[in-house]
Amino acid sequence: MKAPQRNIHSMNLDPALSRRRFLAGSAAAVGGAPLPTIVHALMPSSPVLAAAPAGAQEQAKEAGYRVFLYEDFSKSPPGEVPAGWTMTALNPALAPLFKVVDFPEGTGGKALLAAGNGRQECYGFIEHPVQLSAQNYHFKVRFKVERIEDVNRNLTHGLFGTFNDGIFRYRREEDGWIVGENRFRGKEGPGKVRLTFRFAAKGKVWWDQVLLRECPPIPERLVRIAVSCGGHDMDFWPRWLDVAGRKKVTVALMAENFNRKKVDQHEPIDGPSGRLMSEKAKQWQMHVAGTFYEKRGDLVFNSCPLYAPTGEIVGIYEKVVLYDKELDRGCSPGSEMKVFQTDFGKVGIMICYDSWHPETARLLALKGAELILFPNVGYFRSLMPARAADNGVWIAAASDHDASGIWDSTGALAGNVHADPSRHSDTSIVEYEQDEANSMLVATVDLSRQYSPHNWGGPMASAPGGRRIRQTAMRSLKDEVAREFKRWWDDPAK
Repeated sequence: MKAPQRNIHSMNLDPALSRRRFLAGSAAAVGGAPLPTIVHALMPSSPVLAAAPAGAQEQAKEAGYRVFLYEDFSKSPPGEVPAGWTMTALNPALAPLFKVVDFPEGTGGKALLAAGNGRQECYGFIEHPVQLSAQNYHFKVRFKVERIEDVNRNLTHGLFGTFNDGIFRYRREEDGWIVGENRFRGKEGPGKVRLTFRFAAKGKVWWDQVLLRECPPIPERLVRIAVSCGGHDMDFWPRWLDVAGRKKVTVALMAENFNRKKVDQHEPIDGPSGRLMSEKAKQWQMHVAGTFYEKRGDLVFNSCPLYAPTGEIVGIYEKVVLYDKELDRGCSPGSEMKVFQTDFGKVGIMICYDSWHPETARLLALKGAELILFPNVGYFRSLMPARAADNGVWIAAASDHDASGIWDSTGALAGNVHADPSRHSDTSIVEYEQDEANSMLVATVDLSRQYSPHNWGGPMASAPGGRRIRQTAMRSLKDEVAREFKRWWDDPAK
């Protein structure tokens, strides 16, 4: 059953409460000391995820959290499949090798080795049964690799049972070890921890730790977004931002060129448009974004600054893919798709004509963007569900000429989440308001729930939704795409 989308008018909710509830937790997770209750798969830079304490099993027990599996392979004899694990390869010709080995050499330690069999199609996995009895889980692995081109392509670490989930982010440690971990909500019941080796003919991996334990409840990450509807002059925007502020939004997004000025009417970043955004961000303690033509040195950019609740600039995105007429009139393109860290998550920005090119949203997502702000003069609205669902991101569009909108990571549209019957997923949109009198749409989304459009019990069996391990082609298509982009001539052989 799909989760209901709640309407703020019918619920008599205090929107400030939700925002305060989220910010009270996230501030420490982003900028302060580690908080064990603030851990999210979408924020790999969180101090909690970065903390990989020794003696994890003992610490979990001391804290009163159940440990469902802790394996360091120390009790299994070398040369054998570890006790309690079962290896599966339904095509024996493609089976990788799984066995316990002494590793690293001379230390007395042990590890589980998986190795390719010389075939690029090599594929197999090893599983350990677990009996789950919690609602929130912490899953961690530690390993080293050799001749593994892409950890996301060649390895997967999953939990399968009454639900499925897994590890999607990894970090390198100074001693050469790689750590992957995730915390997620789940259900009770039987399950299996699965380590998969695939598509690495001569690759090797050594796991020396596999941990699945209970963890503290994972909080919501509620972000309240306001987007403008239609074009207006500068007299309108102070009132619009005041309305957004009174609604206690987390971020307020105005349309492209909200000041209605042309390229040759450019301003410095601290001119009238920038000062308005900064002052209102500080007054209402919210993030504010919108675009105008900015003069910087001897260049003019279509710039979208993002202001923090302090009134300071978090960052400035300069439109990368300009519309031809902007080039004709003296505007210069930016050179980088940027992602900015805020107190509620990672934010990317694309502007108008950027959206016609799927690489822009894809690149922002690959760089870690969770929410993409999309100010525009006009756009093809039907592209947005694909941009969101392909990349597992939330998109907020504020448009001058076309209907604005807010989409979640499944491609569901705020205000109409059940419009597409081929979408099989819950929604992370929890509130929606259409304020026509003030030319505003407002939606609250939960960034802690990154659903895919076909979720099938969890992300390990879902549509990709931006998760790299769900790209199951034997070789990445991205290198070929890059080569074809650089070929400007017709090739009869192709």
